[in-house]
Amino acid sequence: MTNRFSMISERIVEYRLKPRDHAVYCCLVKHSDKNGVCFPSRRLIAEECCIDKKTVDAALRSLEKAGLVKKQKRRRQDGSNTSNLYTVELFR
Repeated sequence: MTNRFSMISERIVEYRLKPRDHAVYCCLVKHSDKNGVCFPSRRLIAEECCIDKKTVDAALRSLEKAGLVKKQKRRRQDGSNTSNLYTVELFR
């Protein structure tokens, strides 16, 4: 196991998120680059947050509505779906 860590701004408490939304936000921050861009699968988010994929979807909708996450669908060259690309508000 590595000694990686992610910092979350205290400003996130201003949004009064549900625990599931907070967990998913933290997971996205964990996987994001310095620009807040990441593309973890719904399965990975669900596993890391100990919730099911439908709960991940609900949390992502809430985070999008709050303006904390932007979701962009991605497709493979053959047109099939792949993981979404997320841009996370990092509060710098």
